[in-house]
Amino acid sequence: MRHTVSCLRRLQGSLFGTVSRSGFIPTSRHLCIDESAGRMSDSIIVTNISGTGGISPIILGLFEYFQRHTPSVGYFLPIAKPKSDRDPYSERLHLIRSEFKLEDDPDSMQGILESEAEDMLANGQSDELVERIWSKFSEYKRKKGIVIIEGISVSGVSNEIEINGRLAADLGSPVLMVFDAMDDESLTSTEILTKVQIAKKKFMDCHADLVGLVLNRVPKKNVHKLTAEMEELAAREHSCAFAGAIPSDYILQSPRLNEVVTHLKAKWLFGDLEDSDVDASQMMVAAQDVSHLFKKIEHLTEIRRKEGLPSVRPLLLTTPDRTDILLKLAAAHGSSTGPNVSGVLLCDADQTALDSHVKRIFAAFPHIFPVFAAKTGLYETANRVSHAHTRIIPTSTAKINRSKRLFNEYINTKLIGKRLVLPKSSKITPKQFIHEIHGACRDNKKHIVLPEGQDRRILQAAAEITTKGLADITLLGDPVEIVASARKFNVDISKCAIIDYLNSPLKERFAKLWSEERKEKGATYETSLNLMDDLNVFGTMMVKDGMADGMVSGAMCTTANTIRPALSILKQPEKTLVSSVFLMCLPDTVLVYGDCAINVDPTAEQLAQIAATSAETATSFGVDAKVAMLSYSTLGSGAGPAVEKVKRATEILKKDYPNLKVDGPIQYDAAIDPQVASTKVKEKSDVAGKATVFIFPDLNTGNNTYKAVQQSTGALAIGPLIQGLAKPVNDLSRGCTVADIVNTVSCTAIQAMSSSVVMNRFLSRVSTFRLVD
Repeated sequence: MRHTVSCLRRLQGSLFGTVSRSGFIPTSRHLCIDESAGRMSDSIIVTNISGTGGISPIILGLFEYFQRHTPSVGYFLPIAKPKSDRDPYSERLHLIRSEFKLEDDPDSMQGILESEAEDMLANGQSDELVERIWSKFSEYKRKKGIVIIEGISVSGVSNEIEINGRLAADLGSPVLMVFDAMDDESLTSTEILTKVQIAKKKFMDCHADLVGLVLNRVPKKNVHKLTAEMEELAAREHSCAFAGAIPSDYILQSPRLNEVVTHLKAKWLFGDLEDSDVDASQMMVAAQDVSHLFKKIEHLTEIRRKEGLPSVRPLLLTTPDRTDILLKLAAAHGSSTGPNVSGVLLCDADQTALDSHVKRIFAAFPHIFPVFAAKTGLYETANRVSHAHTRIIPTSTAKINRSKRLFNEYINTKLIGKRLVLPKSSKITPKQFIHEIHGACRDNKKHIVLPEGQDRRILQAAAEITTKGLADITLLGDPVEIVASARKFNVDISKCAIIDYLNSPLKERFAKLWSEERKEKGATYETSLNLMDDLNVFGTMMVKDGMADGMVSGAMCTTANTIRPALSILKQPEKTLVSSVFLMCLPDTVLVYGDCAINVDPTAEQLAQIAATSAETATSFGVDAKVAMLSYSTLGSGAGPAVEKVKRATEILKKDYPNLKVDGPIQYDAAIDPQVASTKVKEKSDVAGKATVFIFPDLNTGNNTYKAVQQSTGALAIGPLIQGLAKPVNDLSRGCTVADIVNTVSCTAIQAMSSSVVMNRFLSRVSTFRLVD
């Protein structure tokens, strides 16, 4: 009977998986929130569900809020658009680092560049893309109390909400939704709620947790009315927590001179750069006589005064040869009569030099308006200025301060802090589970032997494993042939060891060890020496002798040939029964199924051994073992020999392992579904409705169930993992993929570690997760 380690399917065609995990516990103390209600998230993803961008005020305000309550706040951008060809870091990253004095390496704050992400997606490398983002984020987050993640916004992508939902779940980060009202006075609360509910459903379909909703750029005259209506609707419809609405603001929506000159890449000539943080929404091209220019400015100022607006201080565009304009503007600026300008842009600066006398005069002014030089002509410069986006940059002091003030005034920060406490019953996805396993492997590297050294998939997996630092690898076979195969397949196995097992002097040593261990079975040195010509026997003896911590085989060999040597030489005296489990990685949880591969019809005593060993295996993989002894009866609802066997096995477990959470006989639905459990299980149970380890009464039931779940849900099934051996040996399917081999080797390395080592690793990391509390 063959079993397989299944590939991680693209769940519902998704780019990312789903996950939610336990958080950074100290954060909840600093935020002064009730930790007894659940776990404190150690990150939050802020994403605009309107697809219009514009979340800088929320990120700035949120960062300042967290900084007041948490020692170390971070910012992470999963996919970054570089500021320029020479600057690989995004504008927002520069803004956050500058404003909040972050000394973090900017490279650690970005996952991957947008151009690289596009190439990887085009080449079908979505898993590699996720892994790179995950790795960068996990490493960065370890140093932080809480991390604010900016949602992905990619031009031309129609499913941004789904992508951000999957990303949020995969990173274990609850979502703060931002809806951009775009100063639309006709927008009603009902219309907003409808769009929000659509977005909420998409996030929930991705198994992402939600913090709540914030509205941005709400018409100022409607903000209080809309806020009250949204609070009422959110409470009545139970849609999502409403955290407030930031009104549209003239300062935030108007271009500033420093932003304009940054956009134009204009060169500074005169004046104080700090004075460039001024309104540049009014632009004038000075082509006429100076007196006409002054009259026009005065006329516009009078109109604005009547509308209750401040005086006009336009951004003036002219050319270096208009010295008359420059000198009269300087004189007006120095007087108390005006009119004044916010700044001057000298166009065609490369073509026309500024008069040296003017330079000396301007340099002598103690306080002159900012003057910049642009290479482009008047028309092109005017066109670019009029189309410049109003981004917040590090020198946008007025906008930054305004953003913080508006956030503090209009956003319910206490609600956000409260909502960051997620339910104790947490979720985990295949992608994150594998990532955590890989992290444990790197922290406590083991040595795994792969006997089938000439198989292309084995070579590719060995290269990936050693490159990622998951394990040390030894390949068995003719070194010349293996190296030739690697070159043929363009695979780098330079970090792998190779042993020519057929000609190795280790054969004599292993034969002696085998004959001593198996002498009661009639083994002699001569027969044992012949056995060492079998690659799986040789590999198993490397494990037995301590030269390797585990073995993985089966890509070319049968299950019997792979496991038989281990059953002969690696059995534990105190655990005579060897069994198996599958790690079933469902969309939002990981379950352990046993035995689905070895024991056909175990007795009650054997079933108890399988359950105890499976619970131990579950614990070694970070799963809080809650064991369900499965049957067609739930706690006496049915009768029969099969029920009695499970009942007897449960009694043995409770007697021999009093601290183990176990219940049975119990049906699958009552074991996994809390609602069903509340109906079928009347007495108190630590397992009913929240089981994580499922023990099937026989091989027929177990094997068919794991395959049914795997095929029906697209779950990642890792296994069979052999348990009950003194040291781990695991079998591959002959149809396995490279990913299957990498996963199985990683799990074999975990099995080779003691449970305490593994659990200490999981619990010591900031990214610790617990499947069930």
